[in-house]
Amino acid sequence: MNYSECYEYMKALVEAKDFTTVGKDFSCLLYLTGEESGYIYISYINGVKLVEPVKHESANIFLTMSTELFGQMVSGNIDVFRAFTSGKIQAKGNVFLALAVLNALK
Repeated sequence: MNYSECYEYMKALVEAKDFTTVGKDFSCLLYLTGEESGYIYISYINGVKLVEPVKHESANIFLTMSTELFGQMVSGNIDVFRAFTSGKIQAKGNVFLALAVLNALK
């Protein structure tokens, strides 16, 4: 997948998911690396979902992964939790909240 495909997929995925299971509001900045790199900002605040292809410094979760890994997760070829624990997904900020968000996106 390239960055544009990752963004469109994430936008559709976030719209379809229920984040009430996360238990709190969050903002996440996903940085995708690879031939095409870019940021995807995702937030769920007061029940309002937002997905934008921009960099927000105020996010409380920062995730970095390759567009290749993103594609593997989308296709089900790699488990999100396994990718996270093996270091293929780098996380900063509230790591427990990041895991809850990743779990909600399954």
